Amino acid sequence: MIKTKNIPIQCPQCGHTDFEQPDNVQDHDFVKCVFCGYQIMLCDLKEAGIEQAKQVILPEAKKEIEAMLKKAFKGKFK
Repeated sequence: MIKTKNIPIQCPQCGHTDFEQPDNVQDHDFVKCVFCGYQIMLCDLKEAGIEQAKQVILPEAKKEIEAMLKKAFKGKFK
């Protein structure tokens, strides 16, 4: 089972995870990194977050699938 549950979105500029955002933020509103001041549209930040999550989840998923296949075929091909 994949153990990663939460992956905070990191600022594409500095890597920090805290952002200032307006009330009722929408996809085309800008959010601002509280550490470096980098501003990015929320929709672009979401896309960056998806790519960041893929970098964490895909290796975990691959490892889990390999373990499941190894267990499923253990002793089948001798």
